[in-house]
Order: sequence, then structure tokens, then C-alpha cells
Amino acid sequence: MARRLIVIYHEDFKSHAIDSVNHPESPRRLDLALESVGYVRSVAPKRSFKVTGAPRGSLDAFSRVHKPQYFEFAKSLVSSRRVDWIDSDTYVSRGTLDALTRLVGSSHKAVSLALRGVNSFILGRPPSHHAGASGKAMGAPTMGFCIFNATALIASILSDHGRVAVVDFDVHHGNGTQDIFYRDPRVLHIDIHADPSIAYPGTGYPDDVGEREAAGTKVNIVVPSMAGDDIYMDALRLVDAILASWKPDYIVASAGFDAYRGDNEAVLMNVGTRFYYAIGRILASRAKAVVSVLEGGYGAGLDRALKAYMLGLLRTRNWPWDPPSYSSSLAWKLYRHYRLATITNIVKYGKILLPEELTAKALAKLRPKTGRRVRRKRKFRRYI
Repeated sequence: MARRLIVIYHEDFKSHAIDSVNHPESPRRLDLALESVGYVRSVAPKRSFKVTGAPRGSLDAFSRVHKPQYFEFAKSLVSSRRVDWIDSDTYVSRGTLDALTRLVGSSHKAVSLALRGVNSFILGRPPSHHAGASGKAMGAPTMGFCIFNATALIASILSDHGRVAVVDFDVHHGNGTQDIFYRDPRVLHIDIHADPSIAYPGTGYPDDVGEREAAGTKVNIVVPSMAGDDIYMDALRLVDAILASWKPDYIVASAGFDAYRGDNEAVLMNVGTRFYYAIGRILASRAKAVVSVLEGGYGAGLDRALKAYMLGLLRTRNWPWDPPSYSSSLAWKLYRHYRLATITNIVKYGKILLPEELTAKALAKLRPKTGRRVRRKRKFRRYI
């Protein structure tokens, strides 16, 4: 289990930018992230943490995970170097080609490091996890700032070398990544995300389990609005149990930090640094190597949560501590409803074996009912 972490970065990732609107997915995100990287470098043990450059790569690599019609469309649009919009959320600019070629090169470099047992973090843009095989995925209204899916590309390549799990903890469902692997039984996809009935992209219910041989390898853990550390840590215990059963050689993390308290005005959560530190430690302990790809995070999350996650991957004892946060009884009630549905589907398809204490209620729900219920007549007193 590697204790090293290499951050892969290049200034070209800032070239993907649009000046005409105040877009949340902007180069400023990387300035915030780089400040966190500087902090981690100052407190991490020497030789365990390094920042390295991102080489260039060919966009053709993305044809491995995207269908030809969408791939050719997106490649042509990006290569034209004109400012345009794919949809109401997702733009391309003159510098998008430079950013994406660095993203491809970073992906191949991260794979090479993983095969040597070294953890890496791609500090790149644009993000990936909403870009599906054909662009928009699973009925989502837009592509959510994403153009090509580097997370899926890395997981696909690594699946040729061993067992792979994708763990997505962005506040939004990684519908694009799940779409790409929906019929692929080799890749386990675990996704912790906000309630799709109220949050973009409106996908990722517990019943979205994969198709054909892959049924049961896609796990959606839904958390309600304003969930705190208590709910997220409970969800993390389920993630850890799933990974313990799957025994991945490699984990690819869609690392989003927009569930951190105060980061995202669109989806309000109350998560502190203890969750991000804990998930970093757990992922690092469950695989030969972890490849993390930056997804969401627009403010406070890139400051506090990103630091905690990287220090968790390094398993250091020094990390930014937040007071614990707690969820309301209503949030717990909704979370338990979704959690039972998720565990019931895991038990139903049998691809993952969970401890008995997690499956008791689900087994009772699945157990066939025998015998007829006898309806007894009520006895009423007669008053004279």
C-alpha cells in the first residue's frame, strides 16, 4: 500500500477558460487547489509528496471510452479552437485543446505510476465524470462542465491489468462514468452523491445497478440535502465494506470537494474535513495504488477538504481539523431509506459480499413470505 503521492499538474489546464460569463468552472479553481498543494508539501514527510508536470497526449485516446459519433464531434469542436457552447453548462474555448491534451498525458502518466504502486492526483481541468459514452449520460439535461472522461479512460486502461474500482465522492452523481461502465462487469463503480430527486444530474438512484453481467457492480449511495459528517461517515463504512469484498488492485477516485460545507450554493451539504481525510486513508489502504482525478470543488472545498484528502492518502497525522457536524432526524430517515435500497440491491445481485450486520434488514426484505395472513374479525361489545 503506497504512502507516496505525486500531483500531476500543468499551467495549460488554466487555458480552458471563457471570459464572457462568470462561469463556476474557471481557472481560479486551480489557484485555490495549488495553495492546498503548497500546504501539504510543507507538512508532508519528505520524499512522500511531489508535484510533477503533465505531458501532452493525443485526444484519440478518448475514443476508447466514447462512442465514435460523439468523439468525432467533440474532437472537431475542441480542435477548431473557437469559443462555443456544447450545452447551457459546458463550454469550449481557444485553450481547451491544450488543457485536454495535457489531461490525456496526465492520464497515461497516472496509469504508469499506478502500475508501479504509486498514488497520483491529476490536478486538471475540465472535469470528467458527467461525460458519458455519447456525451450526455443517463438522461441528464447537460454535460455538467465535462467534455471527455479521463476518469473512465484511466479505469478502462487499468482494468486490463487487474481489478478496478471507481469511487466517486463528488456531491453530484458521476453519471457519465457510470454510463460508460454500465455493462462492464470488470469495473466496480461506487458513487456517494446528493439525492437525485432534487440535485443535478437527476440520476444515480439505488436501482441503477448496471446491466447484463455488470448488474450489481454499480452502487449508488444517496445522501440527503444538508447531510453532515455523521451520515457521510456511515456511508463511508459501507464503501469500505464493499471495497473489502471487491479487493481492487487499483482505485480511481473521482475526487469532488463540493459537498464540503459552504463550497456549493446549488447543493447544500454540511460535511467537514474528517470525512475527506478518512476516505483518503481508506482508499489508500484498499488498493495497490489510487489515481485521483479532480472533479468538483469551487471554493472552501478546494481549501480545506482537498488538504484533508491528500493528507489522508499519505496517512499522515497532521491534517486540518473541523468540528464534527450532525444531520437532522429527517435527513437520517431519508438516508436510511436509500441505504436499505442500496444494500438490498447489493444482496440481490450477489456480486459483493457484505458483513451480516449490514445485510440483516435487506435479507428480511428479500425473504419470500410464506403462509397466508389470517384476517381476524374484530369483536365488538353490544351495549344495551
